Amino acid sequence: MLVIGGSGGMSSRYRDVVEEHGWSLRHYENRVPPGARRGVGRIALIVIMVTMVSHALRDQMQSLAAEGAPVVYLRSASVSALRAALEQRAA
Repeated sequence: MLVIGGSGGMSSRYRDVVEEHGWSLRHYENRVPPGARRGVGRIALIVIMVTMVSHALRDQMQSLAAEGAPVVYLRSASVSALRAALEQRAA
């Protein structure tokens, strides 16, 4: 799973929520590192925290998205918003 934007200081908390649902997390706060495009693997879900993401990062995410990977847009970068989105996807 990819989380785009959000707060870098919250990465470990985002990771805890994602791992509770049996997924692994890649979190990109400011930019996607050059080598990440090759090693990202299959993406099950992309979460974009719209209040904390640049347009350039959003555009970079599109190059990482596997065809058909669902994209969820969150207005908040909070852990509770991420948890709610994942619980809604699981239902």
